[in-house]
Amino acid sequence: MFKKLVLLFVLQLSILFSGNIAHALTVKIGHNDTSYDAASAALFKVVFERSGYNVSEIISGDPDVLLSMLARGEIDFYLSAWLPGRDAETFATYEENLTLVTALYENASSFLAVPNYIPKSMVNNIEDLSKPEIIEKMNKSINLDKRDRALAKLMGRAIETYGLSTAGYELVTMPSREWETNLNEQMAEKKWFSVPMTKPHLLNLNKKFRVLKDTRNAIGAGDTAWLVANKKTQKKIATHIFEIITKMELSTKWIAELEQMAAENDWPHYVAARVWMAGHPYTVEYWISSE
Repeated sequence: MFKKLVLLFVLQLSILFSGNIAHALTVKIGHNDTSYDAASAALFKVVFERSGYNVSEIISGDPDVLLSMLARGEIDFYLSAWLPGRDAETFATYEENLTLVTALYENASSFLAVPNYIPKSMVNNIEDLSKPEIIEKMNKSINLDKRDRALAKLMGRAIETYGLSTAGYELVTMPSREWETNLNEQMAEKKWFSVPMTKPHLLNLNKKFRVLKDTRNAIGAGDTAWLVANKKTQKKIATHIFEIITKMELSTKWIAELEQMAAENDWPHYVAARVWMAGHPYTVEYWISSE
């Protein structure tokens, strides 16, 4: 069955790109330094490279930096801008030079979570972390992958809003591998701890964590993740290719699956993206259809 899907995928791409000549143009895609944005960017890289474009990836941990580069025309596309919440202020600053291209996925969100083995009756919202009986049990280090600066900024706001520093909590950023190892060790030992998370990060697939209620709205509600372009970008992309990328709607589940595929097989996201597309032929068919 898998071989049939691969053959169908190859056929779809051959139909899409038949007759294309190398455009000898470089498309510059800027994305946040997170696994989920790298996964999303890889799908667009496949489409552009199969269309004859060269693709250059510009990676930064700071969405503000990438949106300013996009506004100046230093990159052609940016993903992903979370609107109308997380990135709204920066987007508004540069909006006159930007255009929203594709709503990549809904329900993009950040939150503080705890393992499911911690009783909900004891810890159900962020305020509960400051209860004396919880402080006694909980690891005060709130560990975070240092690549995700946008998440770090939101968590810093939450810690301040809820006065968690007064209760002894601190935000600790770690290299990705160290953060993952630390997380797995705490889970294995059934330690009580809280962890900043995002949706669509692959951690959401294992169903081992519970979101703490943010009653003071310090972190914010769900956003839509957008592919954004400089207003001049469309002029340099072939019309039928630009139409394809406007239809490349994804989902948080799909992105997490692609991340997981890359992680479990130790693949680059680009390889995982090609395999994922082969496994979703009807989605690809919709993208490339002229309807």
